[in-house]
This record gives sequence, structure tokens and C-alpha cells, in this order.
Amino acid sequence: MAGGVDIHSFRLGGESYKLSRAQVEQSVSHADPRAIDKHYVVVNRRRYPPKQVLSAATGRPVVSFTTMEANRILKKLGFELGVSTENQPAIKTESESLFEMYLNASGLTNFAFEETLEGYSSRPDYTLWLEGQKILFEVKEFRSTPDDFSLGFGAYDPYRPIREKINAGREKFRGRGEHPCCLLLYNAGKTLVQLEWQFIYGAMLGNMAIRIPFDRGRGTLVDKDAQTGFLGGGGKMIRYSEGQPLEPQNRTISSIAVLEQFPVGKRRFDLQVRAVEEQLHRKLTLDEYLEMIDRTRGTDRDISLSQLRLVICENPYCCTPLPRTIFCGPYDERYGLDERTGDRITRIFAGEQILALERSTEREKSPMERVIEESMKKGKAPSEEG
Repeated sequence: MAGGVDIHSFRLGGESYKLSRAQVEQSVSHADPRAIDKHYVVVNRRRYPPKQVLSAATGRPVVSFTTMEANRILKKLGFELGVSTENQPAIKTESESLFEMYLNASGLTNFAFEETLEGYSSRPDYTLWLEGQKILFEVKEFRSTPDDFSLGFGAYDPYRPIREKINAGREKFRGRGEHPCCLLLYNAGKTLVQLEWQFIYGAMLGNMAIRIPFDRGRGTLVDKDAQTGFLGGGGKMIRYSEGQPLEPQNRTISSIAVLEQFPVGKRRFDLQVRAVEEQLHRKLTLDEYLEMIDRTRGTDRDISLSQLRLVICENPYCCTPLPRTIFCGPYDERYGLDERTGDRITRIFAGEQILALERSTEREKSPMERVIEESMKKGKAPSEEG
């Protein structure tokens, strides 16, 4: 490992320890940095007080060792150390940088990073001013760790990682119910993390489940009375007792927003493939499929083309809702309570480009598609000149 050692053995407070860089990174992977007085260490691209990091990695209280001891140990492991100055730019995570790109592209430029709010010791990641209102954002990302690739057994719980982020966001937003507070999630490549809106609401309101009554007399399930929804308990926005919902909780969180790169090029390419296959009355061969990929490079159907967007999942029990006048871009989506019935979660907004993609199942084929179809009917993909 450049600039450090693989495993560092050291003594601290009369006890012996062995630490690796990966262990240190894992120890603060879900921890928010505390306020930095002077010295800092860069872990997972974020600045932390060195004593906070070493305390998390060893389990020792921060008062039991000095900053200089922490710096010495962390430096041996190859971590970047520094001294905070007032004009030094903050090191931002991938998700924070992408969120700023989204805000600027959406014309929401009146925002600040880690703004100090009067009366609060902790700072939200972002403060956005909109029409005289402050909107607070806490950005959490999922990153892969060495443990992701270790073999193991057990039930897969898609809600657990999301609920861990909700717990962390709840602490950051505590006592700020007068402002809309949005927890923003981004998956930076962590396996088995699913951020589709159904899983977000499962983490918020309870595990998705199906309940089918049983007719004891007939010994059959009563399918017509089956219930589907967030019925499995465990939701972070509802307090449960013995599997039964009691009352709302975590009401300060207005919404959970998912920041993602929407694969718009792949969606358009898939529509083109389907149109060609319907015309041919058969599936494309591998060679034909690869030829289409090559021919669509640089077009709006290039499979590498993506669009940064937000998917908003409103908390139906929040104190202060996130305004519906923002995050209404052409690829954005928003989910919340159905205003007609008030008893189910539904999509309440979809950007024009999302709707256009959904309408594109039946459309006129482009000249390029017709050329490809005619060539494939002859058993040969068209040449570049064709």
C-alpha cells in the first residue's frame, strides 16, 4: 500500500492493537464527521477528527489518547492528514459533487455546503434557500467494502441498509422540524443495495408483504380478500409494537430522495431492439445485437448515455413537507400519498422525458431502424456505408 503499511501494530493506553487501513475505513463508513477543531484525517474522501476515527477503530474513548497519537497511527496506515484552515476547501464525496451538479443544472444555485445554522451544533450537508424557505439536506452514500465480497449465509434484507441511513439522518435533523429536511441517498457501487421507490417505502413504512385470509371451514385461502402493501413491520416512520403500527415517528424527515444516473440511452436502445425484433418476428442474434450497439454510439440511443436525476419519496407523516415545486426535471419522479384516496402510495409526478419513454412502446420507426431491419431480413447487418 503506497504511503503506508498493510497492518500496523501499536500500543495505545497500555494495550496492544493491530489495524489495517480497510478496518479503519469500515469503522467510520456509517459515521458522520464531528466538528473539526484543527487537525483532520481524510477517510473515505471525508475529513474527520483523527481522534474520532481512531476511537471508532479501536473502541477506546477519545479522552484516553491524544490527537498526536492518533495522527501518528493513522499516518502509518497511509491516511492523508491535514490542518484545517478557514479558507481550505472541503473534500466532498462523489454523491455531494453530483448533487451540486444536479442543483446547478436545475437552476437551484442558492445553496451552501455545511452551512452553520444558529442554535445548532451540527451542520446539515446542504442548505438550499427557495422562496424565503430553508430546505436542509443530509447526503448519504453507499460504498463497497471488502466485506461485500466475503462468502456468507443468511436471509437477504433489502431494507436494512436504507434504515441505517434513516437512523443517521434522523440524528442530523433532530429538532429541525420547522424546515423541510430531505435525506438524500446515492449508491456509489455497493452490491445488493436497492434504491427503487418500493424499497425506500418498505424501509419507511414497513416490509412489503401479502396477507391472504384462511377459511378454516373450507381449508382454503381467500384470494379475493388478499391485502398487499407495507404490512410486514419494521418501518422507520411508524412505531410498531408486536408487529402492529402504533404511531408516526421520525417526522422531521420530509422526504427521502434517491440521486441516480438514469440509463436513458439503454432505455431507448431497448425500445429500438424490441421494435426491430417485432418487425423481424424473431430475436436478434448476438452479432446483430452487437452491431446495433456499435451503430448507436454517439446517438440518443447510446447505451452509455445517462441522465442525473432525483426520485423523491415523500414521508406521509412529516411535520414540514418538501415543496412540490422543486425537483420537477424532465427525468425526475416523485412518489407520495394518492390525493384521491389518501390510503396508498403512488407516483404523483413524472418528468416529460420519463413519460415520453413510457409512451414509446408504440411509435413510428426511424429511417435507421428501417435500414437495419431490411439488412437483417437478408441475414446481414448493414455496412457503415449502408
